[in-house]
Amino acid sequence: MIDQREIDLKENFKKYQVTDCKTLEDFLKKYYKEDRYFGRGEEYAKSLLEFHQEYLNDYGYDFISRHDSVTGRIVSFYLPLIKEG
Repeated sequence: MIDQREIDLKENFKKYQVTDCKTLEDFLKKYYKEDRYFGRGEEYAKSLLEFHQEYLNDYGYDFISRHDSVTGRIVSFYLPLIKEG
């Protein structure tokens, strides 16, 4: 169950949201420093993607720290809203 702190974090990270990626994998490939994502080997990259996917599934968003981001700033990715129609 998500507590109030997680809800607050999710709202606070929206100011770092990027909207130019359609999938989590695209997001990580574009914004994660290459040497920290792929530079540690294929198994590590796969494990990192799985970790971020699990976080996204659990909380509805994911982020990359400023230390790991190619921008030098925090960036976040949110699950797209499903439009009912």
